[in-house]
Amino acid sequence: MINEIPTMIYDNLGNQLKVVRSNKIFFKNENKYGYVFHVEKAEKVSTVSEFELELKNGKYMLKRDIFIEVISV
Repeated sequence: MINEIPTMIYDNLGNQLKVVRSNKIFFKNENKYGYVFHVEKAEKVSTVSEFELELKNGKYMLKRDIFIEVISV
């Protein structure tokens, strides 16, 4: 479990995501407690678990895509 709640995490492209809220919950599939983070980017909010993050160069990076933008032409 993460010892210190981050204020920023980064998507897999290196873009900052602001952590606006965190909750400690029990994950049945991991059989342990952990955090979920509510992250915000351009007024969009999504939720990620700490198990979807990895620490790289002192930054928490997401292992999956989030806030995928669809451009229609």
